[in-house]
This record gives sequence, structure tokens and C-alpha cells, in this order.
Amino acid sequence: MAANDPAEKALIRLEMRRFTGRCQNNEALIQRADSLREIARLAAMSLPYKIAGEFEAREAQRRLLLLAEDRAKEVIQDQIATIFKVDESHRLSVQSKVNEDWANLSGPLGHLRNWAKLKLTAAAQIQS
Repeated sequence: MAANDPAEKALIRLEMRRFTGRCQNNEALIQRADSLREIARLAAMSLPYKIAGEFEAREAQRRLLLLAEDRAKEVIQDQIATIFKVDESHRLSVQSKVNEDWANLSGPLGHLRNWAKLKLTAAAQIQS
């Protein structure tokens, strides 16, 4: 099909609406998600090649990733607070479960693993 073909333009608009709708749906699911694995899964949406050049589609993906990162940071901070709320005898087991959960951060949220470890280290220094 030619670049100026009205049918091709209509298909691109349809694909864009479909993609932005999926992004908005995933945004709502991310706000309710309570595990890092689920947040990472919902944030890992690839942009279809046909609409990769469209500003609206890239903006929808950017909003999704920003929301996912913010929500993941909230969950990580809650997990760190939980580590220091439990008594000393259970702290090691809780911390190992949290570290395992942080290993699920992948794709666009992979950089949060180091951020989480730094926050944990800082919280441990404050506690002692």
C-alpha cells in the first residue's frame, strides 16, 4: 500500500487507538497491582512497528512506563518498611523473600533492582 493510501491511514489510526486503549487498561491494572512481578509484566508492552513513529502511541507507552516505575517504587518502599517492622528472628526470611521479589524486576523496570538495594542499605544504616 502507498504511504498516502486512505485505507492504510485508517488502519494505522485503528492500531493506534487499540494500542493506547491497551496502555490505559494496563495503567489501571498497574495502579491496583501489589506485586513487582505483575507490575513488570504489565509494563512490558512493545510498541508495534506500524505505529512506532506516531507521537500519540509513544506518549501512551511513556506514560505507562512512568506509572509502572512509580508504582514499583511504592511497592519496594513498602517492602523495605516491612523488613524493619518484623522482629529480628524473622527478618532474614522476610528479606530473602523481598530479594527474590526484586529479582523479578526486568525489562523496563530492571534498573530498579539497584535502586531498591540502595534504599535498603540506606534504611539499614538509619535503623542502626
